[in-house]
Amino acid sequence: MKQKYKYKRFLLSIVVMFPMLLTAQVRDTVSTSAKIDSIYNLQKKIYYESKNTPLNNKKYGVEVNIFRLLALSDATTLSGSFSLFNVNRNAEIVFPVYYQSPQKINDLSEFTLDCHCRYFLRNTQNGFYLSGFARYAYLNGVLGDITMLGSEPTDTKGSENKFGIGVGLGYRIFSYRGLYWGASFSFGRYLIGKSNKFAGGFLSLDDSQYIVDAELLKFGWAF
Repeated sequence: MKQKYKYKRFLLSIVVMFPMLLTAQVRDTVSTSAKIDSIYNLQKKIYYESKNTPLNNKKYGVEVNIFRLLALSDATTLSGSFSLFNVNRNAEIVFPVYYQSPQKINDLSEFTLDCHCRYFLRNTQNGFYLSGFARYAYLNGVLGDITMLGSEPTDTKGSENKFGIGVGLGYRIFSYRGLYWGASFSFGRYLIGKSNKFAGGFLSLDDSQYIVDAELLKFGWAF
């Protein structure tokens, strides 16, 4: 009788423990599957980032705006930049230069030099970026008198040195062979220097207190 009672207790314990063991096994299987998926996704991310590093061995870059070279304009303009890629592998430091030589007497002669720090939004030097910049500008031309109808040129020539800061955003595509393309938009404001003082630049972006730049057809070579 006593042996029969032990047998019943043994069967009862199996009935009670079996669902618990089954649940534990299912949880362990789910946990293992989640770990495998997590490792797989991490491997894919590492592989993607390792394959998306075209600037890994590149230190510098030179860039030219092709559109300005081909533009049919009276003024001679040149827009280019020099980049540093090896300072930070998540960023780019670039020095854009712009020069304009006028052909008409009332047009402005202009030179600007910027320093941009661009931080890429992905963990690689490629794709979208945000930037902050500082700009020095030198303007030279015929001074103007502001009237109701605009700005009337005077008989006096003058020059102005200006300094401003701003922010921007853009996109970069780099190839492993060295060729790259970029587009950007920048907005800022001059903090030092007078604006709207030249006859050829009145109410224009060249002589404005605001900085508005858009680049589209700018190509470069990294080395």
